[in-house]
Amino acid sequence: MKIFLLTTHLEMGGISIYVVELARMLKKRGHEPVVFSDAGSLENRLAGEGIRHVRIPCKTSSELNPKIWFGAFPKILEAVRREKPDLIHSHTRVTQVLGWVVAALTAVPYVTTCHGLYKFRLGRRFFRCWGTWVMAISNATMNRMVQQYRLAPPHQVILVENGIDVERFHQPPDPAQVERFRQSNGLNGGPIIGAVARLSPVKGLDLLLKAAVPLLKEFPGLQVLLVGDGPAREDLVRLAYELGISDRVRICHSVEDTRIPLSLMQVFAAPAWKEGFGLAIVEAMATGVPVVASDAGGPGEIIEHGKSGLLVPPGDTSALESSLRTLLKDAAGRRQMAERGRLRAKERFDLERMAKQVEEVYGWVVRRRG
Repeated sequence: MKIFLLTTHLEMGGISIYVVELARMLKKRGHEPVVFSDAGSLENRLAGEGIRHVRIPCKTSSELNPKIWFGAFPKILEAVRREKPDLIHSHTRVTQVLGWVVAALTAVPYVTTCHGLYKFRLGRRFFRCWGTWVMAISNATMNRMVQQYRLAPPHQVILVENGIDVERFHQPPDPAQVERFRQSNGLNGGPIIGAVARLSPVKGLDLLLKAAVPLLKEFPGLQVLLVGDGPAREDLVRLAYELGISDRVRICHSVEDTRIPLSLMQVFAAPAWKEGFGLAIVEAMATGVPVVASDAGGPGEIIEHGKSGLLVPPGDTSALESSLRTLLKDAAGRRQMAERGRLRAKERFDLERMAKQVEEVYGWVVRRRG
């Protein structure tokens, strides 16, 4: 099958990584994926896999932005009419609207993936644009859509849990690259608690900094490492200074190979206020880093509390601090939890399994058209 995959951009982040990895697996399984987006750093990864990427002007959060309808829309429509793909698959709100309109005009089968715990908006209720099937990446996202907000009927939504290339994350990164990263970010070789995430208020990284204050006094040489980009960067830098811990906090930009910073961490923290899935959590588990995460949707489905990680209530700084302390004090416990996390990632969240399920959905939709 030829599949058009539509997403807003290819900057580092959960949805972009999902689209790139899905495209890679679809090609491996004999299909022809074509990715449409406003480009980004992950575009090179597609090129390295020989996967075609078409740039469209759609990097916006509003489906009413004129560049969508005078730039992206005609380009996608022309490509669909010229190439006649078997299916269109959209991944963000803007591209869901675009994909829905193009599919309506061309009668090409159309599906979407729900990647997050969306806020309620009337536009989603009355202008749904979901397609024949909606794939939800976790039960939390499915329940939010179907039960809480009633954005889609139950028969239209199917659970297809997210996945990563587990075997790749089982392999250690290049030691020379790890050492360069350590030195360039001033990491002194002591224990590190860290996070890999978009620097957004919803990720709760301010809670991590606050929880770290007593820990940094208690554990000599301990540092906090935040890896990512986003609108909360300046606020986090300011908070570190206000808390008096700026000399122990390192905030670095996103990296394509997240195994590099993960390999330096003793404990991974994911204190989000809400989370549709938690791809970075699975990456940390597959790498062999024990995880403390807030029970804020998707993480509660990924982690078996007390076995493959620790869960804390969202917004509970004291519980976050206590859980981090527990793991920092217990090296044997960290190793045991890390190993259970590896097994959990391999058994439940492997990319091959995800790609096979998505392929099955594609088959159902295309056969239904026939």
